[in-house]
Amino acid sequence: MQLTAIHRIYAHTGLQSFVEASGGLFVVGFLVKQGLSPALALASFALVLISRFALRAAVLPIAHAHGLRAVLLLGCGVRAASFLMLPFVEGTGLLLAYILVSGLGSVLYWTGYHAYVSAAGDNAALGRQVSIQQATTAAVGIVAPVAGGFLLSGAGPVIGFAVIATMQLLAGLPLAGAPNPAIPRESRANPAIVSAGRRIYFAEGLQSGCSVVVWNLALFVTLGQSFENFGGALALAGLGAAAGSLIIGRLIDGGRGTHSLALAYGLGAAVLVLKALAWTSPLPALVATALGALAAPMLATAMLSPLYAMAQRSQCTLRFNMATEGGWDLGCSTAALVAAALLATGFGYSMSILLGLLAIAGIAWGLTQWYRAEQALTA
Repeated sequence: MQLTAIHRIYAHTGLQSFVEASGGLFVVGFLVKQGLSPALALASFALVLISRFALRAAVLPIAHAHGLRAVLLLGCGVRAASFLMLPFVEGTGLLLAYILVSGLGSVLYWTGYHAYVSAAGDNAALGRQVSIQQATTAAVGIVAPVAGGFLLSGAGPVIGFAVIATMQLLAGLPLAGAPNPAIPRESRANPAIVSAGRRIYFAEGLQSGCSVVVWNLALFVTLGQSFENFGGALALAGLGAAAGSLIIGRLIDGGRGTHSLALAYGLGAAVLVLKALAWTSPLPALVATALGALAAPMLATAMLSPLYAMAQRSQCTLRFNMATEGGWDLGCSTAALVAAALLATGFGYSMSILLGLLAIAGIAWGLTQWYRAEQALTA
């Protein structure tokens, strides 16, 4: 059977998910283990996101000259280099160099990835296709965090991050023979759709910062700054995540997008409240992590399916994602900087986590407006 573009994306997603769950999720905790305070580690992560915002203009000339696939594959290569640098981050100079390389790699990768999926996906089946990608991520998330924890604690950070960098390079292989969508120089994205997408992405970045970045650091600290314990907690949480993503995808493709929003974001809000209450004690924190893992693919599928449809409707998937993902960077960096400021002044993690409730309300409102506009067009 000849592999289609979407099948290649599924294979890539599986490998990339291993990289994120075995390496990417450990970065902020690793910076703390390197001697940075939790506040400074969060501030450093925020600087990576801000550098992405500043470097995003570099994507367009590469896409014009070489196509979307080239942007995505180059992002894999630069991200691999950033993982190789990470074990040697100790002084300020190396930290700043890591921030710039990591920012460039992630802006190339994620902007290229979302634009590529938007271009390759089938609009009539985006919910199912995104849910399969999220289910793949959840399945890999059962094994990868344990592997990452044992790699970093057993083999050491130099070998551990070298293995993760190798996996990052291998993640590009399924896309080597995939179509390479061209980006015409004269193409422009619809301003109204871009504006709506940017607002949703800002709120999603804020939500992710509170419920994932800040939460993972709180969990890492609560579990004694142990890579094995942290990886085991994430692996345990991954057991129930795949089912949620498949359910939500069927609701979206079945024309019940607003039902999917109520289910996903209602659960997401409840999980945020639980996390804000549970972070101080290991057992409640593990329960909150498990419920968060169930909600995460549902939230991602409920949001990404309409956003990929927006990108297709905007007439230029790359320019749409360049503009809107800048909103995500600003939202997530805002969450990290607010949390860093609160931690530096003696507060715990609860207020930073609860900030995500405002973000959830913003996402749900923005996506509801999109579905209503879509229904009006087809009425």
